[in-house]
Amino acid sequence: MKPAAKEDTSSPPFAPASPDIVVRRVGDGGVLVDLRTNAIFELNDTGMRVWELIVEGLGLDAMAARLAEEFEVSAADGLTASRQLVDELRAEGLLR
Repeated sequence: MKPAAKEDTSSPPFAPASPDIVVRRVGDGGVLVDLRTNAIFELNDTGMRVWELIVEGLGLDAMAARLAEEFEVSAADGLTASRQLVDELRAEGLLR
C-alpha cells in the first residue's frame, strides 16, 4: 500500500480573493470588509495576525511558527488556528 501524501503546508496556497477587501485594525483585532458584498468580518488578535501573515505570503507552516513565537502557543496549535481561519476565509470567498 502506498503511503498517503503529506499535505504541503509550506507554500502559500492562498491569497486575498480581491482588491475589494478592506482591512482595518481595531484594537488588538481587526475587521475585513468585502466591498463586493458589504459583508463585515471581525477578527480577534490571532485572526488579524493570520491575515497579515497571509498577505505577507507565508504558508501554513511558517504562519504556525510565527504564531508560536508571538502568542506563546505550540506550533501545532498555531497550525490548527491558521488552518481553521484559512478554511473559514476561503468559505466566505475572501481567499483564493
